[in-house]
Amino acid sequence: MRQLPTLRFSLRFLGLFVLSGQMIGSALAQDSTATVLSTDSLIVKKSIFQRGIIGRIATDGVNVFSTIGRTYAQPVHWQKRDFLRLGGTLAISASALLVEKQLFSFMERNHTPALDRLQEVGFTLGRPQLNYPIMLALWGSGVVFNNDWLRDTGIMVIASVTTSGIIQTISKEVVGRPRPQAGEGNLLLKPFGGPSYHSFPSGHATLSTATFWILAHQVKPVPLKIVFYALPVITGASRVYVGAHWLSDVLLGTALGVACAESVIRLYPKIKANRNRSISVLPGLNSARITVRL
Repeated sequence: MRQLPTLRFSLRFLGLFVLSGQMIGSALAQDSTATVLSTDSLIVKKSIFQRGIIGRIATDGVNVFSTIGRTYAQPVHWQKRDFLRLGGTLAISASALLVEKQLFSFMERNHTPALDRLQEVGFTLGRPQLNYPIMLALWGSGVVFNNDWLRDTGIMVIASVTTSGIIQTISKEVVGRPRPQAGEGNLLLKPFGGPSYHSFPSGHATLSTATFWILAHQVKPVPLKIVFYALPVITGASRVYVGAHWLSDVLLGTALGVACAESVIRLYPKIKANRNRSISVLPGLNSARITVRL
C-alpha cells in the first residue's frame, strides 16, 4: 500500500499559500512595523491596503499559522471533561481490537463491484490531492471576491487538515502498526518499518473528517450538513474494506480529525476577532509612512 506523502504535501501547500504575501505577513506579525513609500510612484490609501488582495493574503497567512499553533497547544489547557473524552475515545478504539480481525476477514470475503466503486469514492475523499484543492478553491475565491464566508471556511479547512495531517503522518512512522494486508496481526508494532507499517491511524479517515466536519459546520441547510458528516464514514469504511487499515485505526483517525476540526472551529473566530488591526498613513514631504499594528 503506497503511503501518501501528506506531511510534505501539507508543508509545500502552506509554503505556496503564503509565498505571495510572505513579506507583508512577516510585517503583520510584528507589534509595530513601518514602511516608507515614495509618493511620487505610489499613492497609498488605507482602504486599498486593508481590502486589497495582497493584504488579505498576508492577514490570512498570519491567521492560519496562529490557528495551527494554538490548536497544537490546546492539550496544555485541557480540563477534566477533555481527558474524559480522550479516555472514552481510547476505550472505544481499544474495544475494536476484539472484533477487527473478524471484520477484516468478513470484508475480504464479501467484495462486490458496487462496493468496489464505493471504495474508490471513499479513497478519493480522503486524499490530500482532493482536500487541498477544495480549501484552495474556497479560500482563493474568498480572497479574490472579498467574501468573508469563503475566506473563513477555507482558512479553517486549511488549519484543520494541516494540523491533523501532520499529526497522523508522524504517528504512522513512530507507531509502525502493520496493515491488515501485511498478515502480521493487529498487535505487532514496528516503528519506522515503512509503508506496510503505516496502518495507525488512518490518514484518509483523518483528512476527510478534518475537511468535511468544517464544511458541515459552515453550511446551514440540514440535508447538506448530513451529507458532509456522512462522507467521512464512507472513507473510513472503504479503508477497512480494502484491508488498508484496522477498525481501530479508522476510529482513532476519525477522532483525530474531529478533535482538530472542533479546535479550529472554537479558536479561529477568536483569533480573527482579537487581532486588532490598525493602519495609519502619515504624510511626509516626499514620502508616506505606513504603520501596521496588530
